[in-house]
Parts: sequence; C-alpha cells; structure tokens
Amino acid sequence: MKRNVSIYALAAACLLAWSCKRDLVTYLETTPTDGMANVKIVHATAYTTNYPVAIKVNDLRVSANVTNATPFPGGGLNTGGASSPWYLSMKPGNNQITLSVPKVGTSIDSILLYTTRINVEANKYYSAYVTDTAANTKLVLVTENMTAPAANTTRFKFVNLLPNVPALDLYWGTRLVAGNVAYTAVSPEFTLNRGDTARWYIRTAGAAANATPIAMYPTIVGTSVSAPLTVPNQRVMTVFARGYNAGTSNRAAAVSLLYNN
Repeated sequence: MKRNVSIYALAAACLLAWSCKRDLVTYLETTPTDGMANVKIVHATAYTTNYPVAIKVNDLRVSANVTNATPFPGGGLNTGGASSPWYLSMKPGNNQITLSVPKVGTSIDSILLYTTRINVEANKYYSAYVTDTAANTKLVLVTENMTAPAANTTRFKFVNLLPNVPALDLYWGTRLVAGNVAYTAVSPEFTLNRGDTARWYIRTAGAAANATPIAMYPTIVGTSVSAPLTVPNQRVMTVFARGYNAGTSNRAAAVSLLYNN
C-alpha cells in the first residue's frame, strides 16, 4: 500500500510540475483601467509557414500561441481570436512588443520574428498592426476614435497592410469608400447605414470599379458563395487588407475586420 501511495504521489507531483511548466502566460487586464493605455496587437505577418506565435509585452509573454490574422486580445471577422473588442491594459509610455515562436513548453524564444517599442498614452485606445515578414516587418500603431457613432450607423476606417501594392481602393459593394490608401496608411473614417448588405473588395488604386478585385470578404469561391455582410448598429470597426497580392495559402491577400468597440 505504501508503494502505491508513493507512486500516486509521484504521479500527482509530475502532473503539477507539468501544469506549472505549461502555465507560462502572464495575463494582462482587459478591463479598461483609469490611468492605463489600452492596446490591441494584430498579428498580420504572413509567412509561408503559419507559425504559432507568442506575443510578449516588456518581455512578459501575454498570449497563448496565435496564428496569422489574429488580433490579441479580441478579434473580428475573417481573423483568428475571440469575437470581442478587448484591449490589453498597458502602462503609459514606452513599451516593448515582441512576436516570437516559442520553444514547446517554455517561454524561451525559438525564433524571434520581430520586436519593437511603442509609446502610448493613458486612457487612450490603440491598435498595433504587425505586418510583412523578416527584415521588412513593421508595426503600424493606430490611435482609435472610440466615440459612439450616430444611431443606425456604424463607423469604419481602412488600414492597408498589403506590402506589394503601392496603394489600394476599398469598396463596399459598388461604392468606393476609401481611395488611394498607401501601404501602412489609414483612411479617413466613413459610416455605413445599419442593415446595409454587401461585400468588401480591395483593388489596386485607380482600377475600374468592376475590375477583378485583389481580394474580397465574404468570399465567393466557385459554387461556394458566402452570404454578404450586414452593417450592425453603432459599432466602431476597422477594415484591413493583409497578406500579399498574388500570394497563396497563408500569404494570400485577404480582407478582415477588427472590432474596435
């Protein structure tokens, strides 16, 4: 009996040690806190291999593994992550952001994909988009306007994260809503009416309105036709282009939406 107890105790100890080893994430507050900055990090680096990536803030790992097109925390449409408008609560001032491929079961970086620093202010909201790959990787920091839009409308803007096209036009159905938006640039805000239905299209800036789009969302693939989107009420959202023009698989151009509120 004593031998059995010892075996069970050893097994329990091993299980506890394994659990502790696996629990490597430091969870930052996602409830807005007075005096803190609110930051969402959007992993949009489209490598050929869709690496499982850990996000670190000031050398602390704050996420589980995420893949390309995941906003953290929270998500959007045609992205990974939860369907929520959450932000990380971060100290004002200078903060380090790191994306890396971790060694399994550790917080050690196996592959360092990118690291940079951002300056943020207390009580403001930011989306930090990480785009492109290798030595060309860069971060686009966008300050969010969280003011509620008018009733029966939703407010949008467009962020171009498509590295190999100089500028893009964004269409909502047949309507040009953001024109000639350069790579890493942010369009002026625009509103759409609640209940409107259409698809999002991106085209090379200046292309005809009926030209073949670089990408669309929701997609139409052969006989597989997804329903168009319907504009919600009084939301704040960002449309962003990602991937590469003429890219395939994980590097394919795509249109995604981010929940800002």
